[in-house]
Amino acid sequence: MSGPLTGFTVVDLSAVVSGPLTAALLADQGADVIKVERTGAGDIQRHVGSHRDGFSGFFHVLNRGKRSIALDLGQPEAVQIVRRLAAGADVVIQNFRPGVADRLGIGYDALAADNVGLVYLSISGFGQTGPRSKDRAYDPIIQCASGMTDIQGRIHHEHPDQPEQVNMLLLDKLTAWTGCQAVTAALLARSRTGQGQQIELSMLDTAIAFAWCDTAADLILLGENIEQRPPIGASGVLRRFRDGWGATMTLSQGEFEGMCRAFGLHDVADDPRFSSLDARMKHRAELFAVMDSQAEDAAAMMTIAEAERKMRDQDVPFARVNRLAELPEDAQIRHNEMFRELDHPVAGPLRDARPAPRFLKTPAAPGGPAPTVGQHTREILEKIGLSDQIDHYYEQGIVC
Repeated sequence: MSGPLTGFTVVDLSAVVSGPLTAALLADQGADVIKVERTGAGDIQRHVGSHRDGFSGFFHVLNRGKRSIALDLGQPEAVQIVRRLAAGADVVIQNFRPGVADRLGIGYDALAADNVGLVYLSISGFGQTGPRSKDRAYDPIIQCASGMTDIQGRIHHEHPDQPEQVNMLLLDKLTAWTGCQAVTAALLARSRTGQGQQIELSMLDTAIAFAWCDTAADLILLGENIEQRPPIGASGVLRRFRDGWGATMTLSQGEFEGMCRAFGLHDVADDPRFSSLDARMKHRAELFAVMDSQAEDAAAMMTIAEAERKMRDQDVPFARVNRLAELPEDAQIRHNEMFRELDHPVAGPLRDARPAPRFLKTPAAPGGPAPTVGQHTREILEKIGLSDQIDHYYEQGIVC
């Protein structure tokens, strides 16, 4: 691996999704990531989702390219091993509930005492302090607390006040991407100052910061003399075509008129209520009513292939709805080389997606198979100079 983070060492104390994915993104960019997990069953995420021979495909994607050391952090000697690992690391990531890491003796102050340059990322659900800081938090819980379910609920035209969850672990993943960027920013700051720092990141803050700019566009301006418009929602329109589903989205006047020509709706394009983006925003409800009837009828007469050709001819943004299982065969996705197949030593053959960024001068590639519990324990202990105590650690159940 020769990614941009080659030479950096990350100690991943986290579990489940947000923390492990943060560390996996850093591993994808070349960092040496040491995953510290509990002895025995290891990270609970190993057992979630479809699996083979006791190994989850979901876990692989969250932990590929890492080395695993299994420790019983209830024992003081295991804590000393973590401190020794952190003393030689650039980054530590943890997502214990607030206060737990400090009680275990592996909080920022304890670890930074031996490593002034340490970048320490603390991920939480609601925040490190405050009235909900100690509450358990999973992705759907934060979706509700952050207003995300209110945003999704706008799609229910018959019940506009009905909330709706996003059907994925959106906020776990967004928190990971935010955490990865924050870590690299802190490493850049360290390159100038020589000082590391602690980063506090909550899923709640991530959700609000991510969503606010567009979903709250009608709440950003305060005070009087505001010309109110309908709240911005999903601007793409899904339609059923003769042999499948597709979506259009128009912003410019040329795109809107092109879509109308593709559907044969010339009278709609000439309607003064829809003659500009500003006019369409003012008359959004009327436009939806017209398009819901006339465009739906026109779409029902077209195949997806015909719609793609007509929209492309008119330079209108369009996409067919790809089912997840169809993605590996999509021509553009194949051209982008998004997927790879590999043979996991436990889980067998699997397919995963490469990291999205392409570094053209420091190429990065997804790491190898996710490790088994404690697969690299002995190797890691030897590297940090504890060879003479390894047998003792195994005998006492401090490691596995």
